[in-house]
Amino acid sequence: MADHEATAHHHEHHPEDPQAHATRRAILQAAIGVSAGAAVLSTLWVGAGLIPREEKIPSKEPVAVGDTLVFATGPKADQEITLDDLRAAQQEKIPFIIAFPKSPENVVKKDLITNTLMVILADPAKMSPETRQYASPEGVLAYSAVCKHLGCTVSQWQNDTWLCPCHGGRYDIYNQAKVVGGPVPAPVPQLPVKVEGGKVVVAGEFLGKPGADV
Repeated sequence: MADHEATAHHHEHHPEDPQAHATRRAILQAAIGVSAGAAVLSTLWVGAGLIPREEKIPSKEPVAVGDTLVFATGPKADQEITLDDLRAAQQEKIPFIIAFPKSPENVVKKDLITNTLMVILADPAKMSPETRQYASPEGVLAYSAVCKHLGCTVSQWQNDTWLCPCHGGRYDIYNQAKVVGGPVPAPVPQLPVKVEGGKVVVAGEFLGKPGADV
């Protein structure tokens, strides 16, 4: 009988302390949470590695200091614009040249619309002081050729003003492309340039944001 009681006493169930049970459950939940978080982070890390990086396309890089200007169109397309070319253009009905920048690595940056430029040899005496400050001493001026109205190329010349053929926007090249006609909301930005070795070279960043204001 004593042995039976001892055995029964040995197998007697003691209810678990509620506080200890809650603590153990909290630890288990925390462990599960950490494990799940690690799995999510691991997935994100792997996923990030699978996302293709956007490669830079040299012909779509923006104009930069040190670029040279080249003909955008015509029989001389992609050839560097010289001071002699600009002097010759002065004798034409259209006295300026539409240009693209070319990098020191000889990449013509023609696949970015805001790289479309206008370059002209003008009389420094007609320029405002602000305009002359960013022109070359010879009188070479450059501007973004993308109209601020709807993004057309400003490609015509009339009555000594630069004219957009789409909606008649007019710019005064001697006064930082001040708008003098049409529905244009703002001037196109001037691009500082200089002449080196007879070629037109970018000397600074645009003096404003190029492209249409839409």
